[in-house]
Amino acid sequence: MDTDPDSRARTHLANERTFLAWFRTGVTLIALGLAAAQFLTRNADPGVPLVRILSTLVIGTGAAAVVIGLYRYRSGRRQIDQLGFLPAWTSITVAAGAGLVLAVLGVTFVWLLRSG
Repeated sequence: MDTDPDSRARTHLANERTFLAWFRTGVTLIALGLAAAQFLTRNADPGVPLVRILSTLVIGTGAAAVVIGLYRYRSGRRQIDQLGFLPAWTSITVAAGAGLVLAVLGVTFVWLLRSG
């Protein structure tokens, strides 16, 4: 079956834009985690390194976003070339879950710092 080359090119470009969105999000989270580690110094409990833990989780989530984006890009490219594209479900669910966990941890972190 022949496909329109312009349509195929637009589909590949859309796949690249989606990867770049994952990449930007990941890099932003990494920068945010580094900034938090640098500028947040007060822990609620001196024995528990909350700032370091939260910063590490944010940086790790950013790195995961980049890896998920790369996986989705490569998978999408292969499916587009084979004319059998299936929408993602697992990576979207994992990313949403990670974002929710980070949000809950972030709110908990803010409340712990404010109460200390």
